[in-house]
Amino acid sequence: MIRRLVTSAIGFFLISLPGQVVNAQTSIVHNTRCTVADGYDMQDVLEAARSIDYDRPDGPNFVFFRQAITGSGSATQNGFIRAVRFENMEHWVRTMSTRTPSVEGLMLGQRVDCDFPNSWIALDHNADDAGNPYEGGELDGSLMYFRSCELRAGRSAQDFVDWLAERRVDGDRSIVQVSRRWLGPQEGASSSRIGLRVVGENPEGLARRLDRLAQQQMDPQRNPDWPIESCNQPTLMWSHVIHWSSPS
Repeated sequence: MIRRLVTSAIGFFLISLPGQVVNAQTSIVHNTRCTVADGYDMQDVLEAARSIDYDRPDGPNFVFFRQAITGSGSATQNGFIRAVRFENMEHWVRTMSTRTPSVEGLMLGQRVDCDFPNSWIALDHNADDAGNPYEGGELDGSLMYFRSCELRAGRSAQDFVDWLAERRVDGDRSIVQVSRRWLGPQEGASSSRIGLRVVGENPEGLARRLDRLAQQQMDPQRNPDWPIESCNQPTLMWSHVIHWSSPS
């Protein structure tokens, strides 16, 4: 369904990952901050983006446009994050090298301004396989929240993945992911900084999860057995589905 936004391939270095290798299902996500161009609105952007053919050999697995609802102090007016998911870096390279210009891609390029030179690639690890975000791709979007956390000394991302999986509530079909920024800008980041992303099976599903969290004491300082030292306030976002690749 969708194909390309990037206008030039970026250079990268494959570096050793800090800490323990995570055993959970892993994929990479190429993230870019974008804004809606003057004279257009988000609906114009979504219509143009969804008209692009991503269902081609070596196309990306998923594409999402994510808009802040509550923000985190860094959100911009008419801004969003373009998140493109790949199986691995080899898949990313194949997609970058085989993309070709299209009328639909040019139309989208007129409607957005994206900071490609400062994009970043993250490693995402699913906490378990119980998630069913966007009702399996049937929805055009869903609610999502994201927050950054610091691991305790001596604890690993795998510990956090396992901890999250153990706390899955029956009936909750949100996808829960631990994300680590890997390649690209990381101002103020440390090897112990990780992200927690949760996307609802549908908006009501994530709302129910947030209602449960609001009733709990989510203070790592009061729970020394937790693998996390501290977390910032979560950002609530709307995640638009642009392209969904069904399992083969």
